[in-house]
Amino acid sequence: MRSVFTTFSVLEALAEAQPVGVGALARELDLPKSTVQRSLTTLAEVGWIRPLDSSGHTRWILTARPLKLAGHVLRHERLLREAAAPAMADLARQTRETIHLTIVDGDSVILLDKIDSTHTVRNVSWVGGRAPLHASASGLAILAHLPADAITRHPLTKYTGQTVTDAEALGATLATVRKRGYAINTGMWRDDVSAVAAAILDPTGVPAASLSISVPTYRLSDALRDQYGILVRDAAARVTSLWYGQDPENNPMAEQHRPPVPAGDPTSGGPRR
Repeated sequence: MRSVFTTFSVLEALAEAQPVGVGALARELDLPKSTVQRSLTTLAEVGWIRPLDSSGHTRWILTARPLKLAGHVLRHERLLREAAAPAMADLARQTRETIHLTIVDGDSVILLDKIDSTHTVRNVSWVGGRAPLHASASGLAILAHLPADAITRHPLTKYTGQTVTDAEALGATLATVRKRGYAINTGMWRDDVSAVAAAILDPTGVPAASLSISVPTYRLSDALRDQYGILVRDAAARVTSLWYGQDPENNPMAEQHRPPVPAGDPTSGGPRR
């Protein structure tokens, strides 16, 4: 297993630095040259890399083979964006806030698509940007459906006074997220940025992505947290049904009895804060 990890590390480092030789890769990864050379030989044998030249100091580059895998990833993400687009548009219309579609990558979520708020004061984000799983609403929504040790195997970084870094406290937070179907972040990563999010689940209940409503912290009142939570939870369930072609009644995100939206619901045209 360790050799597999090393080979992938060499592949990633090579992709960033190509064309590159074994010595430079060994220094970058702090590994023996012999170890790096074995990984390079394996990658060359399976067609993922090739030598750029045949001189005494061989430099390596990627072949076109990774493009095939990238094509599958891009198709998957395109289908997700297409499935999420109607729900994102509805959320943007109902709330006038920034709407995010994110996917998980390691201990972070990556922004895949967005609709900007129409408010003058709004949160700034960019496609491809990252946020920590344990300190973002999108990340918490995803974590709530992953194994308990998915992130607590390593110390958790504290970004603000609101960041939850204690494993027991985080577990309690995730239990609440699972019960109500959405996560709330009130300045856990950035003091002035808050959000409400829900996971988009695959047919087996595994989180594949998340939808969130991102709001400047001062604008997210206690009442709006729950109102937005209901909206984003139901929107995520619709995306799951559309993306996987499920009957909504069998959707793992759906609930038999949804509580009514409280008075002052932003969909009713009442005052917004």
